[in-house]
Amino acid sequence: MPQSRSVSRRGAPREPEYVTHRIGRLIETLRPTPIYAQPNTRSAVLYPQTPARFYLMMTQQRGDWCGVLMNNGSVGWVPRRVVQLTPYDVVYTLPRGADPAHVTRLAMRYLGVRYRWGGNDPRTGMDCSGFVKLIYEQMGVRLPRRARDQAKVGMPITRFEDLRPGDRLYFAVKGKEIDHTGLYIGDGYFIHSSRQRGGVQVDHLNHPTYRRSLVAARR
Repeated sequence: MPQSRSVSRRGAPREPEYVTHRIGRLIETLRPTPIYAQPNTRSAVLYPQTPARFYLMMTQQRGDWCGVLMNNGSVGWVPRRVVQLTPYDVVYTLPRGADPAHVTRLAMRYLGVRYRWGGNDPRTGMDCSGFVKLIYEQMGVRLPRRARDQAKVGMPITRFEDLRPGDRLYFAVKGKEIDHTGLYIGDGYFIHSSRQRGGVQVDHLNHPTYRRSLVAARR
């Protein structure tokens, strides 16, 4: 998360006070399923079919239905029977006074946007560094285009157990050079635009690929 610093009377920078906001529960589809406009199967279909093992963010429940965050910030609905709830609540840790709704709009709403190498536009597709760059630009922070250059910007996180939601993660998946990036969302989960996953998805740092290849994190 881009970090502002306040200054004490002696002139030394000090950490701002942070507040944690809950924005939803991470859920995973058990099988391919459409997303409906209303909590019934006779309503309009907003998304024809999410694949199995696809993460969504549930923001509300109504009977046997789960309300999930869509790309445009609206709520879609999936039957409770086709998903499993993870134990993870999606939270953001922000400086006191920051708008948590703003961060919500910038984060999980991009789930499902397709992968496109060199892409910067959620309407046509984004690659990993384009996705991270877009999120940070909407928070007023300009980042370089390439992941390896982004990894040089910001405060380094030297211990990965100190990660906070919103921190940028950098991976060397194919060799020694940084070639992938994503945003940490807490409890070991991160969101990224993945070629292998076909677009913006949530994965966990315990996955062997990401566990071995995580080389840097920045705030």
